[in-house]
Amino acid sequence: LFSSSRTRFLEPVFERRKEAMTNPCDEVWREITHQDVASPGSQLMGILCLILNIFLPGIGSIVAGFLGSKTSTIIIGVIQLLTAWIVLGWLWSVWWGILIFMKGNSGYSSM
Repeated sequence: LFSSSRTRFLEPVFERRKEAMTNPCDEVWREITHQDVASPGSQLMGILCLILNIFLPGIGSIVAGFLGSKTSTIIIGVIQLLTAWIVLGWLWSVWWGILIFMKGNSGYSSM
């Protein structure tokens, strides 16, 4: 009987917490399907992220994720880094670098 009154008291707190939490896998999938890259903040950082993604696949995406405070972009950068040994990861990284550059260069919005 003691635990039930405590549980009832905390139910609203737990419900709000559930609503505030998001699933990182859902965020990553949405970012990939909508090609919603993080903003690098400036044209210079966009160029740097593009160059990093060409020569060090995934690193530019990770940097852009930190600059734009997007965990999903950081996760995508790690996946690109891990799959770079097969050409798919490198191609994906180059494409993502181009999108990051375009967003930093002209305020490109996602598709």
